[in-house]
Amino acid sequence: MNRKIILLLSLVSSSFALAQSVEGTVTDKENKPIAETEVLITKNDIKFSAITDEKGLFKIPLKEDGNYLLEIIKDGVKTNSEKITVKGNARKDIQIKDEPVVQKVEGVTVTAKKKLFERKVDRLVFNVENSVASQGIDAIEALAKTPMVKTSDEAISIAGKSNVAVMINDRLLNLNGQELINYLKTIRSDDILKIEVITTPPAKYDAEGKSGLINIILKKNANLGWNGSIQTSGNYFWGKPTVSSRGGATFNYQGEKLSLSTNLSAGDNYWQYNIYNNMSGITNNNYWNKDGDNLNNYKYKSGNIKAEYKINDKHLFGINYNYSHSNPKEIGVSESTRFNGKEIITISSDFNNRNSRDVHNATAFYEAKIDSTGGKLNVTANLMLNNSNARNFSNTYTPQEVYTMANPISKYRIYSGQADLEKTFGKIKTESGLKYTKIKNDSEFNFFDIINGQNQLNAGKTNTFLYNEENYAAYFSTNFKINDTWDAKAGLRYEYTTLEGISMNDNISTTIKYGKFFPTAYLSYKPNENNSFSLSYSRRISRPYFGNLNPFKYFTSNFEYTTGNPYLLPSFSDNFEFGYVLNNKFNITLYHSYNKDSWDRIQMIDENYRYTIAKNFYNENQTGINISYNYNKLKWMESNIFVNGYYTKAKSYDPSILPVPPGYSANINIDNSFFLNKDKTVTFLLGFWGSLPNRDGNTYYYTNSSLYTGLKLSFMDKKLLVNLYLNDVLNTNREKGIEYYPDYNIDYQYKGITRNVHLSLTYKFGNNNVKGATKQVKFEDSNRANGGNN
Repeated sequence: MNRKIILLLSLVSSSFALAQSVEGTVTDKENKPIAETEVLITKNDIKFSAITDEKGLFKIPLKEDGNYLLEIIKDGVKTNSEKITVKGNARKDIQIKDEPVVQKVEGVTVTAKKKLFERKVDRLVFNVENSVASQGIDAIEALAKTPMVKTSDEAISIAGKSNVAVMINDRLLNLNGQELINYLKTIRSDDILKIEVITTPPAKYDAEGKSGLINIILKKNANLGWNGSIQTSGNYFWGKPTVSSRGGATFNYQGEKLSLSTNLSAGDNYWQYNIYNNMSGITNNNYWNKDGDNLNNYKYKSGNIKAEYKINDKHLFGINYNYSHSNPKEIGVSESTRFNGKEIITISSDFNNRNSRDVHNATAFYEAKIDSTGGKLNVTANLMLNNSNARNFSNTYTPQEVYTMANPISKYRIYSGQADLEKTFGKIKTESGLKYTKIKNDSEFNFFDIINGQNQLNAGKTNTFLYNEENYAAYFSTNFKINDTWDAKAGLRYEYTTLEGISMNDNISTTIKYGKFFPTAYLSYKPNENNSFSLSYSRRISRPYFGNLNPFKYFTSNFEYTTGNPYLLPSFSDNFEFGYVLNNKFNITLYHSYNKDSWDRIQMIDENYRYTIAKNFYNENQTGINISYNYNKLKWMESNIFVNGYYTKAKSYDPSILPVPPGYSANINIDNSFFLNKDKTVTFLLGFWGSLPNRDGNTYYYTNSSLYTGLKLSFMDKKLLVNLYLNDVLNTNREKGIEYYPDYNIDYQYKGITRNVHLSLTYKFGNNNVKGATKQVKFEDSNRANGGNN
């Protein structure tokens, strides 16, 4: 009995220990609730805080009555500050002010900061503004510091997966490849609020692609006015006679109604690489070995303009236009030695290609707020035009010399329109939408034999390929809060596709129609502020690039060619993930994916020719774990560590292709920033990434790694930024592997000039709080346009 009395008294006394509290609602100037806003109460350097829920509600228990300082922090900026007196339980409703009380210092949040990592029900969030090491750089460099993301000058990937789609403010960029990289380099990390990594995209987004999405959320406009910046950068390559260079300028304007953003950039990128590709027979002593040296000079000019007009508080209209022109030049030489069991043949070849490509992207969107609970209607129209052609000269030297010229011409058009509706019913938030896309590509391949200096059309190697595709999509998803600790989300997307490919020269016509459902499901559990768990599932599709469907043979020498496959089918993947975040800094993700009917380009050899062709040939299972951690407990250092370990097993159903033996692999990325002064304007950088041997389909990849170092400097109140990097210090970055076939194996290596010095300078002027027009629009279909050229 005494124990029960003591227990009862202890419970009663503990309930009175925090008998005081402050609770209320945070709203905007239109009295609408504001979620995810921090309320901070301070007394004698002792702080109490809470984050508002979706209804703007907060409650903060206090230890004693007295006088306190109450502050509101929204997106890292202090908007309200006032003194309050608490006696018992107090009610305090707050309306956020238009102008901030104290502006956040760039790179350092003076008051309570938002979490560095957050696990949402369907994505992992990296709050860039709370990472000092992520300030004063461009968006590409900020992505490199994001958990699970890896970047290079050519591509962006998530946990080793390529062809990742990138969004800005939840609207997909209609750019890809080098154009996407160039555009992201014009965005400063100081303008980025957070980066969302969506490895299992919900039903709202196109089901295309296995690699997930990256969503870059920009900071909202704080002030009226304008600003601008100019940037220049260059790369010096060890022992090479030339450099790569890039220059750009941006301008932003924010008015009461009108927002404008524009940027211009131009570059001259230099790239050289060596390859070897050696075939050796297993059942005989045949071989076909090839070594090559290639040089690319990629010149480009691009421009973008975005405009948004706020009709009133409920209606917004905007346009977005991108233009890019590239004129790359490619030259190369190769030497091949071939033994077919009868004789040894030596083949020398060279090529000189000059390409021209013009791309136009135009978008218009309308956004309407339909109720006071966050309901929203978005209507979007997209147009993409691409015109490209080339004059490709190639020569083959054997006992018989052959000189040729190819003139490929491609004109593709992508049209799409969609409508998205967001509506909230009590605790349930719904999303639904419709989309239509039409892709049309007309390509000509004109092939000429050069005889006595004259171009003579080779009708047998000339072809016209016509491609038409239509996609219809509809989706519905719902997000509901079960209670204070559990959240759930589920959705279903249906896509119906019709496509037709016609090869005029081969008189081949292929028509394919199919419709598929793509379910998604998510569940999250957050027992407290320091722990969060999530479980997710999504089904995805990977459609062939239409260039891989063209059956015509493109000869690169008199003995080698590439070809497409009109019967190539899409592949499907089922993805499962379990995520855990500890103390908002330590993230663990367990995942499993099953890929069915995966396709890739393979190398085939017959008696006379060596060629590549795209084929569906394998199913694959991959199970792994991602671990990322941010260490910033020391004032003079911040470190980001990412480790991915996984097991892969593939099974080939094509007897002409062997699957690579199953096995384990891992990759690691360590990024360190050492702050050399108190103001953190001088930073020493040291980073490393590496990957153990890994496998995909019928290819085994060997170990690869790279070490980098550098300095990051800021001057003139952080308006002048200077970054100096030494990339691939030890010159170890290369791709090397082996492909497996029943009768032969192919060893290959690709080595580019990865060791280089990179210098970039950025100067910002005007009002740095102005962001200009920040909305982007969905245009996922453009990602398939460039085929394997990205």
